Amino acid sequence: MPRPNKTDFTKQDDRTLVTFALNHEDFAFTVLMRRFKLPLFKFALRHVGDADDAEDIVQETFVAAHRNLFRYNPKYEVSTWLYRIALNKCRDLGRKRKAAYFINRINPMIEQRVAQFAEPNTPESNLLDKTELQALAKQVSELPAKLREPLILCAIDDMSHKQAAKVLNISPKAVETRIYRARKLLEPRAS
Repeated sequence: MPRPNKTDFTKQDDRTLVTFALNHEDFAFTVLMRRFKLPLFKFALRHVGDADDAEDIVQETFVAAHRNLFRYNPKYEVSTWLYRIALNKCRDLGRKRKAAYFINRINPMIEQRVAQFAEPNTPESNLLDKTELQALAKQVSELPAKLREPLILCAIDDMSHKQAAKVLNISPKAVETRIYRARKLLEPRAS
């Protein structure tokens, strides 16, 4: 395939541009980026709701696409491939946000739950309770994500195993098993 000049690159279809990009024609990939930057930005913005995050996702999408050009399957549209990468980046951001949200919420949530059932005590016992709560919150935050997330969803956010299973994309039985394991790890150890 003869090398087109820069003007001719803009006239090429998406699959041809990928072929040229695979052959180290960087301008071909630049043309793809120009074609898909705005549509991918709008797509990401609808998913994440923040323009700065959407821009980051678009950049990450193009970086990932460029690194993985050799994996592109010409059987599919280039747009489908790019949107799939962008969707995965949106999901990654969602998982990061969810984890940060859970960690940031765990201390106040535990304190609020315990406060509902606690009777007024002496200042000394309240200090001890707060220390124990902080230790528990630290232990929960140190659990592996696959155990921490179902525990928080069910024990703190009051979701059923079925609801948590949908959020985590696992079975309700897996949620139950992971909560059991998390609780075992959180049990006080005999000194």
